[in-house]
Amino acid sequence: MTQPAPVSRHTVDSITSDALGALYEQLDAAQQTELARQLATCDKAFASATLRAARAETRAYKAEAALDAVRVLADELVQHGNRRTGNEQVLGCRILATLDAHTNPKDQT
Repeated sequence: MTQPAPVSRHTVDSITSDALGALYEQLDAAQQTELARQLATCDKAFASATLRAARAETRAYKAEAALDAVRVLADELVQHGNRRTGNEQVLGCRILATLDAHTNPKDQT
């Protein structure tokens, strides 16, 4: 197997102005490529964060609506006092149904 020829490196004494200019152009191109890569990564991260924030906001609104609906049912229970009326199971079912109506397990992403 043949070894690749060693890359000749310029020294301070051997580099020409044109070669130095070419090296600076290569450096600039490499920096621009890296900046473009980093910008693309940031754009993807920002888009992902924006989507997650929108989903979280939607979940928060749904949770607030569920709490408001359950609060109405709790107020109804308070208005009827502490006496057992036999409707406790019905009210419990209504509370669960209200919570279910305002939440969706698939939205928990």
